[in-house]
Amino acid sequence: MTVTPVSRTASLLSWAEDELREALGRSSLLDPRSYEIFGQGSRVNNTFLDQGSDIDLVLMLKTPFAYAWEQFRDDVLVALSESFVVRMGRRCLNVDDPDSLFGEMVDILVATEFRLPTGPETYEQGVFFRDREGRPIVNFPKQHRRNGDAKDRRTGGRFKAAVRTAKRARISAGIPSLEAPSYLLECLLYDVPDEVYRQPEPYRAALNWLRRCDPATFAQLPCQNGINRLFGPGPDQWEPGQAVRIIDVLRQI
Repeated sequence: MTVTPVSRTASLLSWAEDELREALGRSSLLDPRSYEIFGQGSRVNNTFLDQGSDIDLVLMLKTPFAYAWEQFRDDVLVALSESFVVRMGRRCLNVDDPDSLFGEMVDILVATEFRLPTGPETYEQGVFFRDREGRPIVNFPKQHRRNGDAKDRRTGGRFKAAVRTAKRARISAGIPSLEAPSYLLECLLYDVPDEVYRQPEPYRAALNWLRRCDPATFAQLPCQNGINRLFGPGPDQWEPGQAVRIIDVLRQI
């Protein structure tokens, strides 16, 4: 039986979730009913470039209202330190164990649930966390994944192919990932209308559409999750002029 990238990713994700859940279960600090584990990032979004790509997991506290993010993060660090050598990176928790496949491949975003009200009894579920500088970040990874999958189906797979092409071009151009994060590149290409991806050279057509976009419209583009703004002063946002410069570089490759 042929193992497709999607089925391989599903197997790796299931393995990583099980490993994390088992490690947390060895500690009495956390009630397994209080948190949820799910994937995010290029692996689950099928925009990764090679089979060695990291597996990004979200460990989300589902009852955050009487339990601060800082306390949850500290309890997770203590709980996982019973099984691994762990440290906090720029945003994610990293396992520093050279002999562990889990440590080599898995990054863990420790977060608490964030609820954005949409009606009297409805809300969008997101995640809240802080980066290394203590800046608060709210994101919506489930909506990001759902919207990206839907757009890829509507464009016959051309959307995610364009994302992978842009990421390879960024590497070829030597653009540091901090200047053009994969997440923000994906959001930019998501904002390109579906019909553009039906043109003969969809990736080139998408970049040209972005470059011709009216500046006022461009500055208001949303993230792929459909909730956050792509541009702004936040730590998880971009500056429009920087994005235009990146697009110009990618168009030349």
